[in-house]
Amino acid sequence: DLVRPDGARVGDRVVVTKGPAIEATGLLSIRFESLMRGEVADDDVAAATDRFDDVSPVRDALTAAAAGPVTAMHDATEGGVFGGLVEMARAAGVGIEIETDRVPVQPGVRAACEFFGIDPWVAISEGTLLATVDPAGVEDVLDALDREGIPAADVGAVVEGSGLVADGEAVEPGRDPFWAAFAEHLDRLGG
Repeated sequence: DLVRPDGARVGDRVVVTKGPAIEATGLLSIRFESLMRGEVADDDVAAATDRFDDVSPVRDALTAAAAGPVTAMHDATEGGVFGGLVEMARAAGVGIEIETDRVPVQPGVRAACEFFGIDPWVAISEGTLLATVDPAGVEDVLDALDREGIPAADVGAVVEGSGLVADGEAVEPGRDPFWAAFAEHLDRLGG
């Protein structure tokens, strides 16, 4: 029953749960909530700190695997959504193409990432499940995730080639911005 990150096959669909920067948003917002207050809308601060509760992909993975023909799974930890998809593509020897506007983005993420000056697509996002699914079962997987209240979407496809293409542009993720943002804002608090 093990679903590894290297099983993506050409023709599979790419499913993403929760979206980018879940862990970065939750951890930074909880740790530096006092700095955000007054500079970020109260509703956005509350939503950003709530992301901490989303930092586990276990329910997402179990739900998806039980619902349909999932060929590969990976957690979007270090390197975020883009980094995780690049790792999956390399491991399987395929290309992955996605459209970022189809990826779910949770409340508070955009505001927090803007405040902390980080790119949400490459920021640590433990809790976000990246999966490839046989096209015949993608609706079953999405329906099962929806029944569990887990935001998810079909965001692209596994294709011939290599690497990740997002919105028509080749992506090679750089350094995860989480730790630099953490250090910078810790200094603002006085250590």
